[in-house]
Amino acid sequence: MIERALAWMAAFARRRYRLVFVVAAVLVVLCVLSATTLRFDTEILNLLPDDDPVVTTFRSTIEDFGSLDFLLVLVRLPEGQPLDPYLFFVDELGSSMEALEEIDYVEYDVGEFLELADLFAPHMFAYLDEQGREEVASRLTEDGLRLQVAELRRNLRSPQALALRDLTLLDPLDIHEVLLEQIALARGGLDVDWTSGYFLSEDRSRALMIARPAQPAQEIEFGRRLLAEVDRLTADLLARWPEIAGEEPDGEPLPAPEVALGGTYVTAVSDAGTIVGGLVSNMATSLVGVLLLFALAFRRVGLIAYAFLPLAFGLVLAFGFAGTVLGELNALTSGFAALLVGLGIDFVIVSYGRYVEERRRGAGLSAALVAMSGSSGRAVWTGAITTAATFYAFMVTDFVGLRQMGLLTGTGILFCMVSVLVLLPAMLAWREDHPRPGGRMPRLVLHGLGARRLVRWSFERPVLVICACVVVTAGTGILAPRLEFEDAIRELRPQGNPGIEVEEEVTAYFGSGQRYTMIVLSGETEEEALELSIRAEEGAQQLVDSGTLTGIRGIGSLVPSPASQAAARDWLDRHRELLDRDRLHELFERHATEEGLRTEPFRRGIDLLADAGASREPVTVATLRDSSQIGRMLERYMGRNEGDTKLVVYLYPPPGMWRRSAPPGALELAERLGPQAQVTGVNVVGERLRNGIRVDAVTASIVGFVLVAVLLFLDYRWVVSTLLSLLPLCIGVVWMLGIMVLIGEDMNFFNVFVVTMIIGIGVDYGVHMVHRWREVGFGPEALEGERLVAALGETGKAIVLAAVSTSVGFGSLALSHYPGLRSMGIVAILGAVATALVSITLLPALVALGRRRAAKIA
Repeated sequence: MIERALAWMAAFARRRYRLVFVVAAVLVVLCVLSATTLRFDTEILNLLPDDDPVVTTFRSTIEDFGSLDFLLVLVRLPEGQPLDPYLFFVDELGSSMEALEEIDYVEYDVGEFLELADLFAPHMFAYLDEQGREEVASRLTEDGLRLQVAELRRNLRSPQALALRDLTLLDPLDIHEVLLEQIALARGGLDVDWTSGYFLSEDRSRALMIARPAQPAQEIEFGRRLLAEVDRLTADLLARWPEIAGEEPDGEPLPAPEVALGGTYVTAVSDAGTIVGGLVSNMATSLVGVLLLFALAFRRVGLIAYAFLPLAFGLVLAFGFAGTVLGELNALTSGFAALLVGLGIDFVIVSYGRYVEERRRGAGLSAALVAMSGSSGRAVWTGAITTAATFYAFMVTDFVGLRQMGLLTGTGILFCMVSVLVLLPAMLAWREDHPRPGGRMPRLVLHGLGARRLVRWSFERPVLVICACVVVTAGTGILAPRLEFEDAIRELRPQGNPGIEVEEEVTAYFGSGQRYTMIVLSGETEEEALELSIRAEEGAQQLVDSGTLTGIRGIGSLVPSPASQAAARDWLDRHRELLDRDRLHELFERHATEEGLRTEPFRRGIDLLADAGASREPVTVATLRDSSQIGRMLERYMGRNEGDTKLVVYLYPPPGMWRRSAPPGALELAERLGPQAQVTGVNVVGERLRNGIRVDAVTASIVGFVLVAVLLFLDYRWVVSTLLSLLPLCIGVVWMLGIMVLIGEDMNFFNVFVVTMIIGIGVDYGVHMVHRWREVGFGPEALEGERLVAALGETGKAIVLAAVSTSVGFGSLALSHYPGLRSMGIVAILGAVATALVSITLLPALVALGRRRAAKIA
């Protein structure tokens, strides 16, 4: 029935090829219009399962706290130069960026000391533990005050005195560690020289600015506009640098600072460019490569049109489908065009190869087209259906990106099949009706790259071939279990992304403040959430004490726990005399006079200390919200949603540790806190991704294999034919895995699903051989008259060319900037070559053995 329908399609295309061309042209116009609406999504989260609790928690955390999307502006300062001009440059750039409508706010300094002192200083003892408070007490004894004033005099005569002027006036007794520690905690764990008043690295070679843009990083056009505006501001400010810096005493200008942009916005824009560029280059490289191969195989450059137009039409239909159904491409689906070129050319080669064979045997156009689309077309139909089925097997996975790739590539394969079965006969019919001047028909040949000789050799030496296959399969089977899985997502991204490089530089100079795990806490009321956060911070502190973490950051750095505040009040009640205002002024003035210091500039600092000793007011969120600076600090820990109150505690691991999973003890801590506490972060999502994708890879492979087996059995209605078609696939996969170990190519999140692809790609070669064997027949006359081996040799030529063309098509992926896509290309080439080699050697050998056995029985 299928053969009759395919033969009818060929006959229709022969008679009505003009109508076929018109319909194809209309579809091209419609699909091109649809494809122009495609956008490119670089957000990795959008590739992950929609309803997975780990992913949804991470998504909601980002929405509530906005913890990941930042624009990092790194200012590199020349070594050995005065800081003032460069800090002025940072001030100017920061204020200019804050004026942009694309940016909500920019953090680059510690704010106004007086404002922070007014808020923190009255409660400073609540931020200290018992040991810290006793240390303060020792400094406030008469002897301690004498030593502190002497130290103050030495500090005022040091080269850093000017930079520390404001801090010294506020805190003449050097108790400012409390104030600076709270600022450091609230700023997210950055290792900075807080005494400078800026986000300055401890070696003073880098200044950091952290901007919070108004839209998320996955809005690529917004990101491009944002980066362009920041680049413009930077260029304008650098043009004014001679005016800002002035001249050195020797008349030479100060060297200008270097400004580098990084973070998620730069990464997303760069990745989007890579995706678009990779999509175009992959498709172009694949098309050019397979078309040149097609011309080489058939020895006529003019025949390129027979391959190009059906392939191009199938690709246009696939892009139109993508624009209509999906609306976007991502890092995974961006490579589907190269996949379709590599897979679709197989249909062209097998079909046109059969047409050439029939014409060389003397068949007319109509008979050749019927043989091409009827007999050989049956194999193309079966191969396309089985290949599409393996890609549709991705639809059972939870991962959105893989489902999209499976849907798009599987449907694209069907489009390419229809294009070849309809458009190619129409083109051949048109060519027949429009011969060359002079009436000469072109010479039709098919170069098989030695495939026919290899098929005959295997047919004549079946025992040797089978033994060789057993040895190779055993060797690669021993190696295959040694294959390792590379689960670092970062290793699969393009190298040289400036956003990632600058982020790594920030981490090197400012510590691990950009990498953390989060414990998200929910409460029906603010008080309930605060209590949970305090318990979480206390539990996390134990992980710090054990060395599992280097630090924690939570709202407790701004709002001490009620127990801590109560302990501070009790301590203050016991030390009233020590913090008496008159006593502090009297002792300070006496010792300052002895050291030759004026006391008036320091009176406000002493008053702040006395106010802290007299204050018994509790520290609450409400008391801190009045300040815009502290309000911004609170935003880091308090969620933005209008429902339950959400708070977050940040857990900072040692450098290079716990990047792929939650820190030990974090999940247990969340379990102790109850269902209102959840652990999330990039590392937690990555761990879920690794575990889930392995399960889904196995599931998709099993589903794909079962679908292929069922479809083949329905096509053949014979178990032996089904098993023979699947045998090259099974052996080829083992060879592929073993060779991957030999060349050092690990499995990863991308190429793990190539195994499922190879089920569709590799089974085609067995299908073509078995279909030709069944078509020719298996009687004694087939072997004696050389008809069978000749037929298998002709099909073997098409299979070899199809495998080589598939390898050329996937070769463009092997040259991709994306390591993940590159690994997909390499593994797909190995699988295609291995399954094709088994198909044209082992299958003829088995057929020959079966034929000999049948002859003996007869």
